[in-house]
Amino acid sequence: MVTVDASPSEPGQSRPPSWWEAVAALGASERLAALGCVVSAGSTLLPWYKAPVGGLVKTGMGAFGFAIAALLLTSGAALALLIQAGRGRRPPLPLHEGTLLAVAGGWTAVIVVYLMLDRPQFTLAGFDQTYSLAYGVFVALGGAALMIVAGLRLRRTEISGEGRLN
Repeated sequence: MVTVDASPSEPGQSRPPSWWEAVAALGASERLAALGCVVSAGSTLLPWYKAPVGGLVKTGMGAFGFAIAALLLTSGAALALLIQAGRGRRPPLPLHEGTLLAVAGGWTAVIVVYLMLDRPQFTLAGFDQTYSLAYGVFVALGGAALMIVAGLRLRRTEISGEGRLN
């Protein structure tokens, strides 16, 4: 049985670079994708939902559920992929780093749109009303868009042969 494992680009490395050195080694598109990951994950600390009265808000973490967990997991996995890429490891063929990042951004956008449609209920004096959207949801959507754009740019350079290939 034959297995394929991602290997370092430079065989003479004695120790793997630290995460900070790995981030510094990223290209422009990879840094843009990393920014998208951090923005989409960090947006869960911002207000996502506004109550219809009193100016009360609920953050993404305040409405924590499976969807927010999936958003954080997807952003974390994309960030881990980028750190590994900065350390010189590439996904085995036929996978491409840009494709994986674009798919992660698309999946993050799908999760955010789902959370925009599935808003929590606000109950006051026995009356149920739906929360309206606050700016945190749109920040998360912007982070997902950054991941998609950066992934597509990186894929274009990988496919054309200009970028680093396996």
